Amino acid sequence: MWPLSLSLWCLCALSLVQVHAFAYTLLDSPLFQRDHPLINNTGLTDQVGWDKYSFFIRGKRVFIQSGEFHGFRLPSQTLWTDIMQKAKAAGLNTISIYSHWGLINPKAGELDFEGPNALQPLFDAAKEAGLFIIARPGPYINSETTAGGIPGHVLTLPGDTPWNLYNGILRSNQTNYHDAWQDYINAIVSTIADNQITKGGPVIMLQLDNEYYNGPGQNEYIEQLKDAARRLGIVVPTSHNDAGLFQNLLDIPDIYGFDAYPLTLSGCTTPEVWRDLPTNWRSYHEQVTPEIPLLIPEYQGGAFQHRGGQTNEMCRKLTNTNSQRVLNHAMWASGSTGMDFYMFFGGTNWGQIPYPEADTSYEWAAAMFESRELSEKYYELKLQSMFLRSFPDLRMTDLIEEDSTTVPGVTLTFLKNPDTGAEFHFARHTTIGSWDIIKFTREIAGVEVPHLLPGRDSIITTANIPCGGRCKLAYSTASLFSHLTVDGKDVLVAYAFNDTTYEMAFGFNSEPQVKISGANHPEMHFDQKRKHLVISFTEAPGLTAITMTSDGADTILLLADYPTATRLWMPSIAGTGSDHPEYVDISATTPFLVSGPYLVRNATVDGETLSLWGDLNNDTDITLLAPQDVRNVNWNGQALTLSTPTEWGALTASLTGPRATVDLPTLGSLDWRFADSLPEISASFDNSSMTPANHTYTTSKFPSYYGKPWILYADDYGYHAGNLVWRGSFEHGDNMTAPTAVNVSISGGAHFAASVWLNGHYLGPSFIPNSPTNNESFPVSEDMLVDGTNHVTVLQDHMGHNLAGEIVCCTPGGRQRDLQSPKGLQGYFLVGRDEAEQFTGWKVVGNLGGEDFPDKTRKILNEGGLFGERAGWHLPGFDHTQWEKRTPMEGLTKPGVGFFRATFNLNIPDGFDVPLKFVFSSDQGHYRAQLYINGWMMGKRIADLGPQTAFVVQEGILNYRGENTIAVSLWALEDQPEDLRIPSLELVMSGIYSGGVGHASVHSPTWQDLRGSK
Repeated sequence: MWPLSLSLWCLCALSLVQVHAFAYTLLDSPLFQRDHPLINNTGLTDQVGWDKYSFFIRGKRVFIQSGEFHGFRLPSQTLWTDIMQKAKAAGLNTISIYSHWGLINPKAGELDFEGPNALQPLFDAAKEAGLFIIARPGPYINSETTAGGIPGHVLTLPGDTPWNLYNGILRSNQTNYHDAWQDYINAIVSTIADNQITKGGPVIMLQLDNEYYNGPGQNEYIEQLKDAARRLGIVVPTSHNDAGLFQNLLDIPDIYGFDAYPLTLSGCTTPEVWRDLPTNWRSYHEQVTPEIPLLIPEYQGGAFQHRGGQTNEMCRKLTNTNSQRVLNHAMWASGSTGMDFYMFFGGTNWGQIPYPEADTSYEWAAAMFESRELSEKYYELKLQSMFLRSFPDLRMTDLIEEDSTTVPGVTLTFLKNPDTGAEFHFARHTTIGSWDIIKFTREIAGVEVPHLLPGRDSIITTANIPCGGRCKLAYSTASLFSHLTVDGKDVLVAYAFNDTTYEMAFGFNSEPQVKISGANHPEMHFDQKRKHLVISFTEAPGLTAITMTSDGADTILLLADYPTATRLWMPSIAGTGSDHPEYVDISATTPFLVSGPYLVRNATVDGETLSLWGDLNNDTDITLLAPQDVRNVNWNGQALTLSTPTEWGALTASLTGPRATVDLPTLGSLDWRFADSLPEISASFDNSSMTPANHTYTTSKFPSYYGKPWILYADDYGYHAGNLVWRGSFEHGDNMTAPTAVNVSISGGAHFAASVWLNGHYLGPSFIPNSPTNNESFPVSEDMLVDGTNHVTVLQDHMGHNLAGEIVCCTPGGRQRDLQSPKGLQGYFLVGRDEAEQFTGWKVVGNLGGEDFPDKTRKILNEGGLFGERAGWHLPGFDHTQWEKRTPMEGLTKPGVGFFRATFNLNIPDGFDVPLKFVFSSDQGHYRAQLYINGWMMGKRIADLGPQTAFVVQEGILNYRGENTIAVSLWALEDQPEDLRIPSLELVMSGIYSGGVGHASVHSPTWQDLRGSK
């Protein structure tokens, strides 16, 4: 302890704002915490430790409140700052990130950490905002991305291990696979190591692979990854996320956790149905890892949109704000003090990033929309996160009681902090989908307290909670937001979120004097026996201040209705004398309360001036509670005209919302140009640039069904995603039998499609919903044949590779393992001919260059194998002025593929964030369209499958202040009018916000850069 005289001198030398910051830091320091001599750590650093209750960061208990965000799904790198600032404003203290091996290491021996693959800018943005990082480099990440992030060149590794059921040698300790991940892991983990908290960075944990199982060669593989991490300098804890309560890999990582998606990822199809919660989270944890905190590395933050199935809107109905309270409270009640919400911001599966089931949108019904706008789930998450940040007693609790019988239909859980005596009483429906409204009383702090549990909801009653230097909260059925001390006054902020009566009790030595300011008119009485001021109230609009004066000191209770509470903010003020000044868990403070704006990003104090930065979506009245020495307030750099302080000390001002006119082009009126993009069907096509498909051997463990002698698997030829074009040849003459049909077994992943031509004659489409392989015989008539060489052209989707642990069923070859199941032609045969008169050769083409692709900016998964893609027709700068004038709304005249191009200008005013999306007609048709914006493939519309029609494109990919190039490939599979055209395509603004993070720009190489010299 410091000498008293030194402490007083320091306090007197500080401003009131600084005094609060000083006191906050001092009281939260290890000096004022329980002595924990048995804190565990890796043995390599004590900066990140743990006991059975929670984690410690630099000696302070923390609740890891994390959100998942993948930089590679937001290729506009400038906007990573936006995501980080919004996460911090929501009260999160951690971001969990995946890295994509397939994008970073697209070819053996080549590594790329630029653009969407970059790590350092991501780490820098997190640290600047004040967020810790849980790094999850894989190598396998799942994440609904093709092959779970494993590169295509690794999928073709030879070898098989019958004990590794779904992966062959992948994800094992076999030499070929071990050698394959060395370059990637050595590079990425070295960067992660340089950004650990021990080196002034944000990284506090490193996950080893993802959702894996015990097994021969599998455990050893995880050991290899951990050894590599230590060799490369990782000193923070290593972790693993079990896919469920399976006791996998318990003893290898430092920290074991399990993932939990209680409402499932497919439940959006029936969003009105809620599955019952598991009841064994706590007991399982106490059985298998009682010595560490209960960490949930992935917890349900939403669910993702499936091709041909559930939509983001359906998933938002399932995982709504009520489910957030029910699910999150249930995990707190189970003792968890570490949770990562998958996803916080999902982003976009641009290019060929998704696996076959996932759509272009990866919004995940998350707290933030794909457009980066804030959803109602964001605000509910903020309320919960601020509670966790502000009331640290929950970070260390023992289970006192769990009761599902006293109140029929209600599960009650009672937790208590063994040091402070703080109590947390949880109540939820035992059957969480129940809509019953249940009233009951429960003894809290020696008093029978009335409760009301709404349908499909959860409530927390708190008791004996510290709420400031003098504030003593005996109990509260109202939800707590936060507390702060302003000019010596303790301020507790609470809110109501349902039409019920709430009760709060404060401890005083004698009955206090009370002043009320606001729309709420609570009833109150002083309980002489318990020395409690009991306040009963219902929801009322706005903020109501109840000032309670006792023994010469004021305690203020601020009551908010739910809509007002969602617009409460407590931006942090950077600390001093720390290498992590923006971190609330280390040195930053939260001495202000702000009410009103759509978003408050951050704040600074300079003398008497408080500067706030944030976003507005309309005119807003702002209320600010701050110390008296704050005399000036700026909003986004502009001075505000402040009112006289209210009687409870708040300042108010008016903020002017967006005042901007945004003119968007009418896409149908653009000067569209058209060119055919399937010359391969012509008998005269020069196929010399196509790759000879002449392999007679494959490393794949999935043999061809029929057809000899060539193996026609795209991965064997270096093509791992996107559209594929196959061109087979056979001879015909007078002395040869005419084939009656062309038979092919085409594998493209679930929901793929194909089209087949013979000498330019369209034989037809191939599409079976959800089938990964289609076997079709296409009838041939003699008039389609020519003497000499005949050509069969097959255009197919490569929808991406499946994920580990799934089974692809019901193909001609039976059940297939997923990760390495081939894409291409697994069978080919001319029906009516014997084996001596079959195909004489095949060629194939995919994305230009395959693994030697030229566009290192947009990466290997951006382009497919359409002729227009290979020619660079999607790129800005290509001269299309000699093309035919035709719009995609006019479309094609017959089945095939066309490319449509146009340019347009945008002039979005400075100082505004304006989310934009391209919206296709929802009319169904048998066509597939790809949307390219400035060379980036930002959407895949499957009009006979859906459900996605709107495709978000972020600023940066879109040039908000200049020219943009739009290209649309249209693949018509049939010949009806609805199959041949896109009925409409519009550019739509989803909102306008003053503020934002400034201009975003992304390097978008032109046709001259990438094709002009070819």
